Order: sequence, then structure tokens, then C-alpha cells
Amino acid sequence: MNDDLENKVALLTEKVDSLSTQIAGLVEAWNTARGVVRFVKFIGMLATAVTATWALFQLGSHK
Repeated sequence: MNDDLENKVALLTEKVDSLSTQIAGLVEAWNTARGVVRFVKFIGMLATAVTATWALFQLGSHK
């Protein structure tokens, strides 16, 4: 009975270790994805600002 309990505890310990590793990988992927999204948003804002500035110069040169 005692050996069976120890085996079950060892198996649960292995599963918890495995899950911890998987969760760490998911957190790393999540943080990377957040960084990519922030970068894409920044590039989008920069492109919008450049386009708006270019449009203002084009509008001003036609007068």
C-alpha cells in the first residue's frame, strides 16, 4: 500500500513538473506575441503619421 502511494505521488510530481514546463512555454509565447502586437501597432501609427504628413504637403502644394 505504501509503495503504491509513493508511486502515485511520484507520477503526480512528474505530471506537475511537465505542466510547469508547458505553462512556462505558453507564457513565453504569450509575451512574445504581445511584443509583436505592440510593434505592429507602432508601425501602423508611424505609417498613419507619415501618410497624413505627406497628404498635408500634397494638399498644400496644390494651392
